[in-house]
Amino acid sequence: MDAAGLKQAVLKDRERMVESLCSMVRIKAIGPESHGEGEAERGKYLAALSKQLGFKSVEVLESADPRVPAGKRPNIVIRVKGTSNRNLWVVTHMDTVPEGDVGAWKHPPFEPKVTKDKISGRGVEDNGQELIASLFGLSALLETGVTPECNIGLVFVSDEEHGNTHGIDFLIDKGIFKRGDMAVVPDHGLPGGTGIAVVEKSIAWIEVEVVGRQTHASTPDKGVNAFEAAARFAVAGVESLRKKFPEVDPLFDNPRSTFEPTKCDSNGPNVNTVPGRQTFSFDFRVLPNYKLDDIMAELRKAADSVEKSTGAKVNISWLQRADAAPGTDPKSEIVLRLVSAVEIVRGTKPHPFGIGGGTCAAPFRRLGIESAVWSSSTETAHDANEYILIDDMVSDAQVYALLFAGKNIGKS
Repeated sequence: MDAAGLKQAVLKDRERMVESLCSMVRIKAIGPESHGEGEAERGKYLAALSKQLGFKSVEVLESADPRVPAGKRPNIVIRVKGTSNRNLWVVTHMDTVPEGDVGAWKHPPFEPKVTKDKISGRGVEDNGQELIASLFGLSALLETGVTPECNIGLVFVSDEEHGNTHGIDFLIDKGIFKRGDMAVVPDHGLPGGTGIAVVEKSIAWIEVEVVGRQTHASTPDKGVNAFEAAARFAVAGVESLRKKFPEVDPLFDNPRSTFEPTKCDSNGPNVNTVPGRQTFSFDFRVLPNYKLDDIMAELRKAADSVEKSTGAKVNISWLQRADAAPGTDPKSEIVLRLVSAVEIVRGTKPHPFGIGGGTCAAPFRRLGIESAVWSSSTETAHDANEYILIDDMVSDAQVYALLFAGKNIGKS
């Protein structure tokens, strides 16, 4: 069996892949935080489908969660033994975000619509396409009798959209993954599969509460204007951070650390009052060579200066803190294997890059697992009318098939 034969084996399952993705999407899998019932029914469907495709080792590991009707959240682990002792994982997720504004959809979001070249529906991209592609990519090896080079594990997790407690973190605590493994986490992608994310920025969401003294707007000297003090601090804070932490890293699409004031809360319903309290938030995406503690210390200095000049009190607290995980070497084994497979299927060489948002690769990287974040994306995750290109799903399945086969198959 050569690469062309394996690609053809995937291609012949094109219609079944479309049918399987559509069947999966029709089963809602929304977490309880968004008033959903969880992934239990979708998990049952995927476990049954996996067995229909011929997989012998299909394990369902359940995390207890009394918030959902089933009382538990499923995680499915499919294993196929390879000719080496190295483990290679592909980790996708079963849950989706809610549909949002139903009126913005051209059709019911959980009734997927298939046209000649695309499938649209909630969750088809995030993360249905890659789940189905990885499943059928590995199925092609079973059909053709090709033994994978590495031990392959496909993992379909719950709870990705709300923090991974009942999914990736649960499985890590179970000892499923170990240092020295390799992983593909298709949690992000570029059109045409042209990039592999290997590193992420740190993320800091910071809430600021400025406390002044309320008074009538016609007598401002009797009060302390919390809104004005907040505005001064927002400007002073970001200017100080941009000056103090100026380095660039061309691996990232935005090569600098970004420091942005974002959300601003209401300080009252009327115009003729000097507000005594103002709250707002920052969103910082910080290059991994900088420490978030140093960022916060510099921000505190700016706050102290504003307090001294205005008489207001500036309180700063973390809303979210995610320190960057160690990056994956662009020349690591998993990246090179994936580049080779993509090049054979698509004829293009994907480039390594860094992203400003967090991905599910972070917990694996912290375990010492080389992790590549890759998929062919339409970049419509969470959008109304989310869609995928059918050709992308098939091509990605072919990439997975070649990645899994490794040295056990020849190039054509």
